[in-house]
Amino acid sequence: MATEINYLPANLKNKYILARHGYSLANDAGIICSNPEIAIPATGGPLGDGYGLHAKGKLQVKESATRLVEYLYPNGYNGDEEEPIKVFCSPFKRTKETAAIFCDTLNNDAFAGKQVVAPATEAYALRERWFGNYDMKSDDLYDECWAADAEEPDHGENSTHDVESPNAVCARATKFILDEIESKMQGKTVLLVAHGDIFQIMGAAFLRIEPWRQRQLAHVNTAEWRSVDQLKLQ
Repeated sequence: MATEINYLPANLKNKYILARHGYSLANDAGIICSNPEIAIPATGGPLGDGYGLHAKGKLQVKESATRLVEYLYPNGYNGDEEEPIKVFCSPFKRTKETAAIFCDTLNNDAFAGKQVVAPATEAYALRERWFGNYDMKSDDLYDECWAADAEEPDHGENSTHDVESPNAVCARATKFILDEIESKMQGKTVLLVAHGDIFQIMGAAFLRIEPWRQRQLAHVNTAEWRSVDQLKLQ
């Protein structure tokens, strides 16, 4: 794949885990919420405090984070690193709340209450894919976006609905990983908390396949996480 699309180095210095936010108020309303001006602030939304997690989603994430602790440290943490895990998240309210639950659960369950895992670093590059004219409309319209991604020869590059292309999402996400993670640290477990489409597109990048093929990966559900070595095509 051309370097301007996938910036991931051939040999990664860190271990990556991708996570999708928990069931959100937008999910519950059945709408696409991809506009940063709507999805980031702690205002608006059905409850007046933004488009964050639904109560169901908070429970989902807690359960998922507990499974992550068991996956990473089945026999408890025996290392001596000061900061073995780094967490980065999209700045959207639902992903920030998801990341906070992951961090708290890791600290409490894996590190005996010690604040070993620092609060998540927000990364605008990990934001939701922009769904253009479909934003704040029915989430049934995702199927139209994904169908356009699969169409030859453009594969979503010239959307008539102003949807961000898979290539553009891949480029911004993998450039962030290269510049802010791979170039600055090594030997870390890195948890990236983001959204469904960017999760799948990053997954395609880690598998070294074209970004538009993201729906060929097994679908990721809300609050679900996968390590890079668990990624696979359906």
